[in-house]
Amino acid sequence: MDHLQRERRRRPVAVALAVLATAATALAGCGSSSSSGDDATAATTSSGGGPLHVALLQIAEAEVLDSTVAAFERTLSERLAPRKVEVDVENAQGDSSLIQSITRDVVSSDADMLAVIGTPAVISVAKAETRRPVIAIAMGDPVGAKVSRSLTAPGTNVTGSVDFVEPALVLDELLKVRPQPRTLGTIYDPGNQNSDVWVKALRDAVADRPGLRLEEVTIAGPGDVAAAARSLAQRSDAIVVGTDATVVAGMPAVASAALAERVPLYVVGGDPTVRGVFATLGPDYPTLGARTGALAARIAEGADPATTPYVRPGGVEWAVNPDTLEALGLTVPQQVLAQAGVR
Repeated sequence: MDHLQRERRRRPVAVALAVLATAATALAGCGSSSSSGDDATAATTSSGGGPLHVALLQIAEAEVLDSTVAAFERTLSERLAPRKVEVDVENAQGDSSLIQSITRDVVSSDADMLAVIGTPAVISVAKAETRRPVIAIAMGDPVGAKVSRSLTAPGTNVTGSVDFVEPALVLDELLKVRPQPRTLGTIYDPGNQNSDVWVKALRDAVADRPGLRLEEVTIAGPGDVAAAARSLAQRSDAIVVGTDATVVAGMPAVASAALAERVPLYVVGGDPTVRGVFATLGPDYPTLGARTGALAARIAEGADPATTPYVRPGGVEWAVNPDTLEALGLTVPQQVLAQAGVR
């Protein structure tokens, strides 16, 4: 894909307390290369009052990712006000070659801090940048991906937030809906560390439930999503999609296939308003993004990423699409509908 096709935007972040951030320059004392600098500046930004420049790599285009990033930016700017904040966002559109290209851009930039949403993109940036802070937004398994040593004491320049919700908890919730599925389908990119870990845990959770079988379909990129979804919908009683950014970006195609076969589609996180999605189960992503922004503000003020614990989601939350509920004629417990705000 041509370099010019990527989505790129540089913008000052609006501050809630009537402060509008303007174009920022690099903080004094923070270099631009991962291979230069001394221990005194390693993995920290200046805690002074100068402008903060953040280079942010977003793995794909999707409403849930956009809203999470927006909440991150907004909270970071609010927490640092009246200090000015500029966020330079580049979107890889789910293209692995663009991830590598944008990684080179952000690592060679003069940014004081790097932020990344999307597990493959976090891994790419973490390998290339070992000095400046890298803020992972809503990552699945930073320890398994080997970008941090633990969630409580990362031990590296990478920290942020995790969105991993145990598949067993998700199954407990979706099995409250009647009729219960006998064959549960899932679609994912096995090259995504986050997705691979989640699906392995999903297999174990399904194996613990007699009478339930898991049907898996894998994809290699965005172009595979629609065909994979149609195939899966034809042989599943219900579909659950984990936190796979490529699949989430192609959710309209997945939802259309599920609705055509009258199969309920559950998404861990995501946008419940997409036509054909029945329900989302998982963390509130904008809230998680906001909490990550607050963490990034602490790092910008001098906290060490190596000793700053990851932010974790609070639990499983329901959001139900009432139009899809009506179309499928499912029976949902009243307490679930009440939690989801559906009358």
